[in-house]
Amino acid sequence: MRIIHVTNYFRDTHSHVGGAEQACFRSAMLARSHGYSSSIVATKPDRADRCEFDFQSVPIIEDFVPSFLKQYVEAAKWYSFQYDPIARNAFRRILRRNDAEIVHFHNFQFMTLSLISAAREAGKKIFVSIYDYWLFCPTVMLVDPDKQFCARGHGSWCVECLPKKLRAFQRFLLSFRRRVVDHYLYMVDGFHVLSEHSGAVLEGYGIAKDKIHVVPLTLPMEFRSIPESDSNPEPYTILFAGWLNERKGLHRLLQAMPPVLKEFPQAKLIAIGGKVRFGDAYEKRLNEIIDSNGFRDRVTFTGHLQPAVIKEYIRNSTMVVIPEQYENMSPLLMIEAMSMAKPVVISRAGGIPEFIENGVNGWLADPLDPKDFADRIICVFRDPDGAKAMGERARQRILAKCDDENIWEKTRRMYES
Repeated sequence: MRIIHVTNYFRDTHSHVGGAEQACFRSAMLARSHGYSSSIVATKPDRADRCEFDFQSVPIIEDFVPSFLKQYVEAAKWYSFQYDPIARNAFRRILRRNDAEIVHFHNFQFMTLSLISAAREAGKKIFVSIYDYWLFCPTVMLVDPDKQFCARGHGSWCVECLPKKLRAFQRFLLSFRRRVVDHYLYMVDGFHVLSEHSGAVLEGYGIAKDKIHVVPLTLPMEFRSIPESDSNPEPYTILFAGWLNERKGLHRLLQAMPPVLKEFPQAKLIAIGGKVRFGDAYEKRLNEIIDSNGFRDRVTFTGHLQPAVIKEYIRNSTMVVIPEQYENMSPLLMIEAMSMAKPVVISRAGGIPEFIENGVNGWLADPLDPKDFADRIICVFRDPDGAKAMGERARQRILAKCDDENIWEKTRRMYES
């Protein structure tokens, strides 16, 4: 069987690589290792590395407009204008040349959902992986202005959660967002989600239960080796890794640092994370938290790093903290840290409790409460032997849950459903 994987960016060809891009790469690798031919379709590459797969790029409208207009075109697509005739026509040509039976869409909103209709016209089976909730919420967070889970669905009211700019234009685009999205979702044969919680979210939105397939992520190749018995992590080191935006929650971790530093002044935070579009205000907020509390010398920002480098940071850290601010189904970093037998302090949100048993193989914290995060971090520092045992239990849990053969069997059933 032959599969086309469609993604905005791909690990071998683009510098913008996060959890969704890693997941796409691993899905393609897993299928290929079981005899399924995989090819990749993405936007124009910006890296010269050799791609392990047959790779083809499609142009998008932004490639042909002046630089000052690109951000507005991207915003219009993000809000609801999910039709890019340039990308769609290029994808139709690829489909005519490729005899794949399946098109597996990952994060691809900048090429637009119109590619789904092209795949439907070509008679392909269509699957969509859900890594965040962009398809149902323009902030991707499913969180209302009061920071509570939002089950209302997208519409003009979403303007209250968005930047206070061009409100009338935002409201106009949002007013028909759901109709546009649902038009394309109706064409999809199956939805791949990473947790039972995420499956329930899709079912609550109105997607038929028999179209929803719960399949966890496989372990990343970089993290498969058993942790070295002589590993000697740097003491009192906290690691964060994620894009520098609100939904990743670095601000909550920074707010938790003063009480941690009061008891453990030698503690330090390493923050791995790339910048995001329109993220200047959030980065300013992060710096204000640091400077107002006077712990600039205890925080290191590394910028965006490649997976192999992140592995070494995880190996050398005391713990990994994941302060997600939205209904995340299963953060990639959580899986990586657990596979490296690291104690994890993570938000009690979304599908995360399906992986973490509080106090047994990790610590769960209230995503809105910096003090709760501080208390859990301090627990890890106070009891290094207990933290080591917790990390070992986490490793055993994730090896069992993310076993390749079990995951492939679920994936195969999804493709053949």
